Amino acid sequence: MRQHSLRMSPITIAIAATSLGTVGSLPITTIAQAQDSLIEEVVVTARKRQESLQDVPVAVTALTPNQLERGSIQRTTDIDKMVPNVELHQTYIGSESLSASIRGIGFDDIEKSLEPTVGVAVDGVFMASNSGAVFDLFDVESVEVLRGPQGTLFGRNTIGGVINVTRSKPTGEWGIKLQGTFGDQDMTDIKGVLNMPLGANGGIKLAFKNIESDSHVYNTTLNGRREFRDSTTVSATIRYDFTENTSVMFTYDDYDHDTIAPDNLMVGPFPEPLTGYLNSQSNDYKTSPQLNPLEAYMWGDNSTLQVTHNWAGHQFKYTMGIMDYEEEVHESSWGSSTVFFPVNRDQEFKQTSHELQISSDSDGPLNYVAGFYYLEADSYITSGPIQPFTVNHEAEAQALYGELTYDFNEQWSMTLGARYTEEDKNMQTYSWPPVVGDADRIAGNIDPSVLQMAATPEFSDDNLTYRAVIQRNFSKGMVYASYSSGFRSGGFFNRGTSPAEVEPYDSEEVDSIEIGLRSNPTENTQLNLTYFNSEYTDMQLPLITPASFPECGKGGAEEDAAGITCSFIANVGETSMDGLEVEGIWMPTSALTLRAALGTLDASYDSYDYAGRDIANVAQLLYAPELTWSIGAEHISQVFGGELILTANYSFQDEVFTQTPWAIYDPATFPKITIDDWESFDVSATYLRDTENGTFKVILYGTDVLEDGNRVQRRYTTGSFTWAELAPRQQFGVTVGYEF
Repeated sequence: MRQHSLRMSPITIAIAATSLGTVGSLPITTIAQAQDSLIEEVVVTARKRQESLQDVPVAVTALTPNQLERGSIQRTTDIDKMVPNVELHQTYIGSESLSASIRGIGFDDIEKSLEPTVGVAVDGVFMASNSGAVFDLFDVESVEVLRGPQGTLFGRNTIGGVINVTRSKPTGEWGIKLQGTFGDQDMTDIKGVLNMPLGANGGIKLAFKNIESDSHVYNTTLNGRREFRDSTTVSATIRYDFTENTSVMFTYDDYDHDTIAPDNLMVGPFPEPLTGYLNSQSNDYKTSPQLNPLEAYMWGDNSTLQVTHNWAGHQFKYTMGIMDYEEEVHESSWGSSTVFFPVNRDQEFKQTSHELQISSDSDGPLNYVAGFYYLEADSYITSGPIQPFTVNHEAEAQALYGELTYDFNEQWSMTLGARYTEEDKNMQTYSWPPVVGDADRIAGNIDPSVLQMAATPEFSDDNLTYRAVIQRNFSKGMVYASYSSGFRSGGFFNRGTSPAEVEPYDSEEVDSIEIGLRSNPTENTQLNLTYFNSEYTDMQLPLITPASFPECGKGGAEEDAAGITCSFIANVGETSMDGLEVEGIWMPTSALTLRAALGTLDASYDSYDYAGRDIANVAQLLYAPELTWSIGAEHISQVFGGELILTANYSFQDEVFTQTPWAIYDPATFPKITIDDWESFDVSATYLRDTENGTFKVILYGTDVLEDGNRVQRRYTTGSFTWAELAPRQQFGVTVGYEF
């Protein structure tokens, strides 16, 4: 492994000098917001305990329920409109699958054997797969986006960061919250929450969500729009306080996502499919000729148990999470007007996790958090008919972690943390020759006597990650410098159909330095700055080759009309990146709030080994925008006996590169592999009216109101063909709600 030293650019030195100079010029007191500050204090759990956002030496953005609702942040994929250096989109070939990239470290695939680079946690339970990570943000208490490696407290596969979602808890009182949203494409979104007491010491919360809509893409072959979303979730939460120090909460979710994805666009091979793409491009991507629908169904249930006990300035917490679901995917046209490379897949997935944690809440100089974590995840997939395979995959991981903070005095403090992880994986994979003339066939129906390949690879690893922080408080905030490390678990590529493709690869690792400023210069302003510098080694990168390449192990013996390729994942890359993140709030008056965010990213491959050849000068990082920014405003006034809240947010994301076989990429002959830069202007008007019987709410909203049509949000090149997925632009709707 080639070692890298973390580089310090001129901007690093400038920020450090400015921050320390500011510290030296201000009188020293403990960090505390002025009691008459206009800016509301936000509490986060970025370090596994409750702290003020401005006190936490972590690059974290917290979004409140009001920001989400009034900013038209309806699903997890919308979060990137308000958070710097974050890119999110849905991968429609999977079931409710989230493709997430933070600070240029992204993951854009759907296989259960592959580990995400950004962790998603709901109510303290880490999701081991990105399937199901696109979900509604109704009835949430908070959303926190932690940028940079979070390997110490959150563990494996948080190498890019963490999206931490906490839902509301049962109130223990009678209450109801009902909401209906109606918008373009016949969208109907009905949601409700019912709270009720459970004796004198507990509460029950029942929740319901259902959304239905048609596609935003007009199908020119069918002369109409397909159905799009049909998703229902029912949840029940019970909380009971056995004593004033001991509480138990259990949540059960049942969900059924019957999604027919928006029609794609075939971009290659040439020439026939290109006609539909060019026609769609000329009318703002409003149309697609796709013959057969892309169906991605998911149904299952989740269970979460949390037990907390407070004793002598300590909190003991136990969290158990179970996710158990099935998936079914059917695709046979890929945006073309014909049947092309049919794929039928059945999948099953179950994960069980346990976390036991102890944390302190002392007035003294020393506080800590420590814990033990265990995860078991099993998956099964059978797929066919062109590349038939069946795979069983099992993963087991366990970790011990701890982090302590010591306050030397009112000005200086230090944090030290570490996490030790052990994991084991095994896979049983089987593949068969292509099945001709049976488009409905999956591998599970194929005669075992014609088995082409069987492999049982194994993977084991242990890893130690660290975090060290020095923090300096001053009268208006604090500055910090931190070093942290993280890793993304190694494993197997379960889509491989040759022995070489399913060979195990190692974990990738990151070392990162952050320098940050968290400040409230005045009672009505807030300014947070973060500089980061990261070095990634042993990066897991995809290698796509023609089937005729010797590395494929096929020797060209299996060519077909689809031009079968080989897809590998190997530790062939090293990357350097740095950037700046700026977040600010200004409240000129108590009625007006202005927000702004800016993220810059300078990232490139130091090396990218392809069959002994370095292609670092050709390859580009996946979904890594060099610039992201947003600016928003919110105004509150009293009208007609109620409260009128006007909001607007303008966001920008720079051009990004998508998946392609870089070693054989030719810009003259290959389809386009970039997503153009895009902006979104979102507006809403919220009217709230309090009465003796509760609060009535009406929201008129528009997203991306300046742009008509659709935009390309994802491109994927398999090596033999390419397709593009479309996201809607201008959308309008109304939300009507009531709660007491």
